[in-house]
Amino acid sequence: MRTFLILCLIFSFLVGCKKEQILPTNSSSNVIPWSDSSSSHPKAAALRALIEKYRVKGLPGISLLVRDAAGTWVGSTGKADVENDIDFGVSQVSKVASITKLFMGTMIFKMIEDSASSGIGYLALHKPITTWIPSRITDRLPNGNKITLGDCMKHETGIPDLIEENSFYLEVLNNPNKVWEAEDLLAYIYDQDPLFAPNDTAVYSNTNTILVTLVAEYATGRKHSDLLKQYITGPLGLTNTYYQPHDQLPDNVAQGYYDLYDNGTIVNLSNWVTGAGSGYGGIYSNIFDLYTFFDALMLSRNLLSEKSLNTMMTFGKPDGSNRYGYGIMQKFIERGINAGIGHSGRDLAYTANLFYFPNRQVTHIFLVNYGTDAKTSLKQVFLDFQNELMDLTLN
Repeated sequence: MRTFLILCLIFSFLVGCKKEQILPTNSSSNVIPWSDSSSSHPKAAALRALIEKYRVKGLPGISLLVRDAAGTWVGSTGKADVENDIDFGVSQVSKVASITKLFMGTMIFKMIEDSASSGIGYLALHKPITTWIPSRITDRLPNGNKITLGDCMKHETGIPDLIEENSFYLEVLNNPNKVWEAEDLLAYIYDQDPLFAPNDTAVYSNTNTILVTLVAEYATGRKHSDLLKQYITGPLGLTNTYYQPHDQLPDNVAQGYYDLYDNGTIVNLSNWVTGAGSGYGGIYSNIFDLYTFFDALMLSRNLLSEKSLNTMMTFGKPDGSNRYGYGIMQKFIERGINAGIGHSGRDLAYTANLFYFPNRQVTHIFLVNYGTDAKTSLKQVFLDFQNELMDLTLN
């Protein structure tokens, strides 16, 4: 996130030019959808101490689910709404940010398995996006006439990331409540030079997932938000999962915060909409719905066929500490056999993780209502929390 973004946000915060989209948070019901045995988990005290430690260090609110051979532990701490003193409950709905991409990747494989209705099969992964997306778009995209659907899902396109564009954040500043269309977002990287030739390497780019959702829409003639409900959220009964702006958000959404001035004071930035609803972000959920989705995908493995899941988890070249499959990520690869599979979520004022560590058969799901995409002192606090959680549960 660039310095320009911070200057824009400071200016807009001072002049108060935005309208609220997320209203003050009502208390969460805190219903646990199973017989809770958290207190009997052998690491219960350590996990409770961990989240309390990082609440004291400044993270506003945390909900955490850990599943391992000893059972499932859930807990939460802190505030969902600091201004109104509303606790962050275990069932709190919060923004999951780029975990949205995992939902979209899974949706594509469900469509592939339903090829008679969707019109796309496994070979679609290797077809150029020009098969579906019109030339008025692809002709102006870097590498637009060379890349495949699979390249987009694996971040191997060489297409720049639109959220790195200053002009994009200027529009967020001027119109924070804007309902973004896919082509509005793509326009920010039209006619740019590619970062690399397709498949030369992998570099994470939010722009790629916009193209994934456009393929889904042009292939079926339907909105990808409707396809998401048909293939994922509806069948799984994810009643606490919402896709902004396609769904109305409930009144128990956690407020999101960020240390705007990097001075130890957090600011409420819940209502800054950074392109939500175009595939790369926009889903709000709680740890229990995320568990239901992830259990079906990765643990019970009854959401996708074995062929689809194995294909999805074909991981490519490293990008820092990550490797990318088809809509899924392998993260923490510096931990070797203890790397995790799933997806992380980082947004302006929210953070989330959804990972399975197969070597240890451990699952981590957490939501934090603080933005850790840009550098502040609390970003390091979050990274320490993330690392300490892994050390505690994987060793």
